[in-house]
Amino acid sequence: MSEPQYLTIRHGVWHFLRRVPVEYEHLDTRGNVKLSTKIKVAADRKGIKAGQVAARMNGTLEAYWRGLADQKTAEAKQTYLDAVKLARSLGLDYQTPSVGASAPIDEVLRRIETLILGGMLDNPALSRAAMGALEKPPIMLSQLYDEYEITQKLAISKMSPDQLRKWKTAKKRAVEILIEQRGDKALHELTRSDALAFADWWEERVISEGIGAGTANKNISHIGGMIRAVNKRLKLGLDDVFAGTRIEGGRDGQRAPFSTEFIRDTILAPGKLDDLNDEARDVVYVVMETGARPSEIVNLTEARIVLDAEVPYIRIQAEGRVLKTSHSERDIPLVGHALEAMKRHRQGFPRYFDKGSSLSATLMKHFDKHMLLPTDKHKIYSFRHSFKDRLKAVEAPEELIDEMMGHRIDKPQYGDGYGLKLKLKYLNAIALKTPIDPTVAAAAA
Repeated sequence: MSEPQYLTIRHGVWHFLRRVPVEYEHLDTRGNVKLSTKIKVAADRKGIKAGQVAARMNGTLEAYWRGLADQKTAEAKQTYLDAVKLARSLGLDYQTPSVGASAPIDEVLRRIETLILGGMLDNPALSRAAMGALEKPPIMLSQLYDEYEITQKLAISKMSPDQLRKWKTAKKRAVEILIEQRGDKALHELTRSDALAFADWWEERVISEGIGAGTANKNISHIGGMIRAVNKRLKLGLDDVFAGTRIEGGRDGQRAPFSTEFIRDTILAPGKLDDLNDEARDVVYVVMETGARPSEIVNLTEARIVLDAEVPYIRIQAEGRVLKTSHSERDIPLVGHALEAMKRHRQGFPRYFDKGSSLSATLMKHFDKHMLLPTDKHKIYSFRHSFKDRLKAVEAPEELIDEMMGHRIDKPQYGDGYGLKLKLKYLNAIALKTPIDPTVAAAAA
């Protein structure tokens, strides 16, 4: 009979037994933790009830260990900060022992003289502060996100609340997973073996669980990026142990474009989008005719929806949020379904403003239910791929396509790029419904 995790039998009773993990041995010297579940084996032959009790005991024990580590870390950090403040109060810059060991003798004597003249030589706290007796406490993985956030103050100040929520969640979860796999180590204790083991664990999940390689690589990149940023800011001198650990040879499936025929004959068929609420339905119309990202559409403000112009258009621009890239700022003319949709929403889409995830969930649920996704590689984003293919089909210039998609243009840029009328010419050519005023289209030609 195999015993449940952390359970052993002693005198006919189930007992919880777990060895103190290596990373907590200096805080908990018991070696092994033994606790009785008070459940007799005769009454619980398979240890099912005892296993439940043991799981609760284990959760409590792990919380206790984390608390000890947090307390130790907090105490060390506060002691160090106190020493820094005391040194400054003496008119000295604090220096760690490793720095002090290589300091010129004149500097050492100056610090001793400061203590003697102030009658502070016998004061242990002041002596430690002046002479630098404390090394800076190590940064643990559990502190990585907080330290990283400090390096990103400017970047996150430009994010919308929903963008910031998603950004924080992704970074924090990446750290949590690394700690689950390798323990809460100090950054300087992370080794190449830790990094490779973490990458190998992700690769195994890609193979055995069908996790996307892109998801795994994004997680690995989060960790590497955070450590590099903290290392640079605090000058920790760490090796980049996560360099080159991204998973090779495992690309996620590309999103497939909708064919023009499928959009016209199936998605735009009478009744297919009727079950969607007005805002979600009109966002679909705008996306399919402009190629804009759904998140760009739902975050349009009234000032960036220009309908009373010779060429009606929307302006994709950073305003209270961060765009995906600096090249994403652009003006896109409105034709066909998109023009009609924006006339119904002159002030934007309040229901989904800064709630792109909510829109995505709503649309995917509807498209799946009504069989509007031909394959599992088709997503709402497939409208963007379709838009690009349709522009290519009417031989639109490559640079114009990139500009309308918000992609980077590698060739040198002269002037302000392609104007609204020239863009309109090609959008009219691929419009899924009657384009705008033909006289404007003729002028554009």
